[in-house]
Amino acid sequence: MTRLWTSVTHAADRFEPRGLPLSVGRSLLALASGLLLVLSPDRALFPRTAGVADGPVCDGIGRVSLWCVAESAGVDLLVCRVIALAVLVVVALGYRPRWTCVPHWYVTYSLSVAVVLPDAGEQVIRILTLLLVPICLGDGRRWQWRQPDDPMPAVWRGRAWAAQLFVRVLGVTIYLQASLSKLAVREWRDGTAGYYWLVHPHYGSDIAVHAPLGTLLQHQIGVSAVTWGALAAELTMALCLLGSGRVRRAGWALAIAMHGSISVLMGFTTFAMTMAGLWAIACAGTTKSREPANSA
Repeated sequence: MTRLWTSVTHAADRFEPRGLPLSVGRSLLALASGLLLVLSPDRALFPRTAGVADGPVCDGIGRVSLWCVAESAGVDLLVCRVIALAVLVVVALGYRPRWTCVPHWYVTYSLSVAVVLPDAGEQVIRILTLLLVPICLGDGRRWQWRQPDDPMPAVWRGRAWAAQLFVRVLGVTIYLQASLSKLAVREWRDGTAGYYWLVHPHYGSDIAVHAPLGTLLQHQIGVSAVTWGALAAELTMALCLLGSGRVRRAGWALAIAMHGSISVLMGFTTFAMTMAGLWAIACAGTTKSREPANSA
């Protein structure tokens, strides 16, 4: 146990998260939320449902969200959209991570709790942006795309390492739940669920009925390969997140291929961007010691 604790503290002390993967991850999350706001009118974000009037959900913790605070002050929802998009644009550009990480979380939190019909993407982004706060508060750079001039302060290295560990745990939880829950459904166990999802009138795609994918889905072996391949990919990605940096980078490539394919076939673009952002953050950092960039 002492050896394990020594290894953990040593890795945390040498951790340096400020690199291209972290920057890409933050920008992807901001772009995913921004895309949702740009493409979704108020009637899509805040539709009338049973027992819910038009407008944001302002119950419980939702009352402190941007949209609910604005509504209580009589501010138009368009103003909230503009403010949120402005914050997301600044984050995506990479300006002042230390000062934009908390507003970024607040915007994603507000979006996830205020919309009437949120999807899994907003919920994941809300957690990821919260976990980015202890990573970015120790980042004093003006632009996240620049190499740091000085090592991250020791107190923030440990917090950043712990936060990234929780990002990896979140990813493992998502993929394990996604794969294991499918095993309770007969169509996933018998290898036919992939066909039903791809030709679904709402979630499916015309690509699924044209060659070459349509030809593949005409045969049981092809349908089984698509169905069980998705399950295998999810389990593999969960395991990759538990591995070393090289293993995680391989999992990142698999995640881009899988989520990119789902985005093309079924249209879950913002969720694909969200998961790509999660992987980028999970692959961020090095435990190798480094000298300041301006050293002789």
